[in-house]
Amino acid sequence: MIKTGLIAIVFSISTILTLTNEANKAFGFTFTKIADTNEIYSSFKFPAINQVGNVVFTADLASGGNGIFAGNGLGLITIADNTGFNSFGQFAGINDNGAVAFKANANTGETGVFIYRDGLVRQVAQGTNYFSISDPVINNNDNVAFNATINGVSGIFTNISSGTSLSPIADTSSVYSNFDRPSINQFGTVAFSASLKNGGGRGIYTVNRNGTTNTVVDTSGDFDFLFNPAINNTGVVAFKAVLDALAGEGIYTASNGVINKIVDNTDRFDFFDNPTINDKGNVAFKGVLKGGGLGIYTGANPDSDKVIAVGDSLFGGIVTDLYISNQSLNNNNQLAFYAKFDNGTTGIFRADPDIQSSSPSTSIPEASSVLGILALSALGMGVRRRQNWY
Repeated sequence: MIKTGLIAIVFSISTILTLTNEANKAFGFTFTKIADTNEIYSSFKFPAINQVGNVVFTADLASGGNGIFAGNGLGLITIADNTGFNSFGQFAGINDNGAVAFKANANTGETGVFIYRDGLVRQVAQGTNYFSISDPVINNNDNVAFNATINGVSGIFTNISSGTSLSPIADTSSVYSNFDRPSINQFGTVAFSASLKNGGGRGIYTVNRNGTTNTVVDTSGDFDFLFNPAINNTGVVAFKAVLDALAGEGIYTASNGVINKIVDNTDRFDFFDNPTINDKGNVAFKGVLKGGGLGIYTGANPDSDKVIAVGDSLFGGIVTDLYISNQSLNNNNQLAFYAKFDNGTTGIFRADPDIQSSSPSTSIPEASSVLGILALSALGMGVRRRQNWY
């Protein structure tokens, strides 16, 4: 076991964003700063969020080295750092109990998959057995899913059956030739995109905890290429797809054989990235506009469906770039994202909607007492606004 330390509380801060685009005047958002480049951090990777608003991310440290951290705007804790590890993956996953799954290179030289819970880190997959390990995802049962290669066979591995030992749910010894990073829901259903052998095309598939495989969508129909999906707890899958003959691309959802288009590039959008979905069926994505500009959106109208975009002012800087992951949206419609600014700084932020199904947590794992005190000073910092996608 590797014991990780508690990092000092850094800040408690949120702000009300006034959108600079005249068409969006009616939309105000409460944004919470989780972390930014300062005397502690020098850069960040993609964030993920759980249902109580805690955000996990990988960061490089200004003093050297890197680590995985979690926060909710009221404080930060260290999940893992260079005490025991020398580098980490781009994505970490967090569940509602505060457990965090991540890929790391241990100081022994091995790459493995690890789970943090209650201040302790345990190894799930050991690098002497598994190679080409991808960043893992995790659900509330501490079930993880990740890509890896063992004995020359690549596949998607989980601990769903036993909770501890790993087994493949799909691999290249069968019909598949390669895989993208998977997604997992709370019922142990894993969604993934894969290419098929012998020119068989590509598809998005799910495997439930009983081992039953289902084809969600494939390239035998309207699509030419399918990207890695996100799955919610109702089994709805969100994904990006390119149409046949490269006729366009869009963001879609699929459930029970029915494909629903969220947005495509026939109008103002040019292309898209990283859709994320919650249990309400709400979808958020990064979109790039024709003629320039990009942002994070929740629908086909880049004006009324904008969360934040390049050119907006946030915490004293002008946004110049944005990223989300397919684990960036929770059921309270809170959205975790990475932003870059015109002054060269970057940060991890959370967009908090006006109307939420439940209140976000005022604590994060192992720091509840301290964060609870800070929460008292943060009350009343929200903003009421009109919202059209919940």
